[in-house]
Amino acid sequence: MLAEHQQEAVARAREILARRGGVILADDVGLGKSFVAAAIAAEFRHVQLIAPASLVAQWRETLMMFDVEAEIVTHDTIKPTTADLVIVDEAHAFRNPATRRYDALARSTIAAKLMLVTATPVCNSARDLEALIGLIARDDLLMDCGVPSIDLAFATRDIERVVHELVIRRDRSVLPPALAFGALERRVVRHDVPELPGIDALQFPLVDGAPLIRRFLRRRLESSEAALRESIRRQRRFYERVLESGRALSKRDYRRAFGAEEDEEIFQQILFWDLWAPPVDVDTQMIRDEMRRLDELSIPPSNKRDQLVNILTTEPTLIFTQFAATARDLGRFLKCGVGRAALHAFRSGRTNVIVTTDCAGEGLNLQRAGVVIHYDIPWNPVKLDQRNGRAHRIGQTRDKVKAIYFLPEDRGIMDVIARKNRIRRATLKTTANSQLSTVTLRPRVAKSAAVVKLIEAGLDIPEWLERRHCAGLERVLRGNREI
Repeated sequence: MLAEHQQEAVARAREILARRGGVILADDVGLGKSFVAAAIAAEFRHVQLIAPASLVAQWRETLMMFDVEAEIVTHDTIKPTTADLVIVDEAHAFRNPATRRYDALARSTIAAKLMLVTATPVCNSARDLEALIGLIARDDLLMDCGVPSIDLAFATRDIERVVHELVIRRDRSVLPPALAFGALERRVVRHDVPELPGIDALQFPLVDGAPLIRRFLRRRLESSEAALRESIRRQRRFYERVLESGRALSKRDYRRAFGAEEDEEIFQQILFWDLWAPPVDVDTQMIRDEMRRLDELSIPPSNKRDQLVNILTTEPTLIFTQFAATARDLGRFLKCGVGRAALHAFRSGRTNVIVTTDCAGEGLNLQRAGVVIHYDIPWNPVKLDQRNGRAHRIGQTRDKVKAIYFLPEDRGIMDVIARKNRIRRATLKTTANSQLSTVTLRPRVAKSAAVVKLIEAGLDIPEWLERRHCAGLERVLRGNREI
């Protein structure tokens, strides 16, 4: 059932799991990582799979193909497990150690072997990979091959050996001719972003960092008039609730009013916590003035939708946007399916065009598509790879898949993407032929349930030993002081 390159990945993953207790499977998008993970799962008695909710059904089908019974939980419902092996799909969602999601995964997998599956282990910086490795490896795990401290290796940017020992990373050059899926032909469409001077007059009196929020609103205008209107409506409702209650609302109130689910990475994770100001006395007149400025905003029309219509063909097409409001607006304008609800119709051939946010940008097999249109460009280049990978993957029979990028005249976003791509390539660089050493330089504390019980019983662990555990055990050792 497995292709040769997948069999090689299984053998390598098996070796790393046996030697190190954890592995990151980071092959490029479209090489069949889920098959590799399922084959590894078949070798264990008790397996837990952690996946995005949107991919649970697809994973059930894959595991069934390999005759694997596994406990399946979602990224947001992680719970303690006695599994021998835990597999985490789309593991880049756990790249931030400050989140509750990361903490839950770290604590729940202390006693298990851990396999992290992601095509994008580096999204923004080398810290992303460092956080993932912290889930599977103690600081001194690689002493036997000349890396006394993984922390120090990342601090000095000398991580090639770390990557070689713990990460499986290949591109599509490993595919045999029978499975090769052609080229990715890229094309750029430039579009203007209408001027909206009224945004500069907005004060955002209940939060700090108004310039950043204005930038956020311009990003929505860059996407579509509908996306900006939605944000303006939310912000106005937020002010109405403040006036009704007579008090400054909580962080949660503000997030619900202004930050939408599809904006989570852009606004809530990147800007939100830096922008929030401590509660202040409500100046009702100032808020009413701000509501008036919102009402006076006159959003100019854009020709972006017309440019999209001009490039559409009869080829099955995936259109990705950054915002759900834009996707809904395009769906009405093009009279096509929107979001995950339209995927079945697209796969079955009942529709040739669907518009979706990045909720359909990970893990799905959509090889029927021959064109991928990036109607909005995300700040994170990883999302571009994931979007293209829905069509540009094993099973694609065309000689080429077309990827069309709508770029604003302002090149700032492209400079950011280029910088992040350089970081990714440098971080994941490794020498494939380096030899493994079996010399043990010092005894190591096992990552096991027995160790956890000793710690919970009140064992006094020296500081020098504490830092040598992986992330989950460190959190148990330190209690809640840093969580």
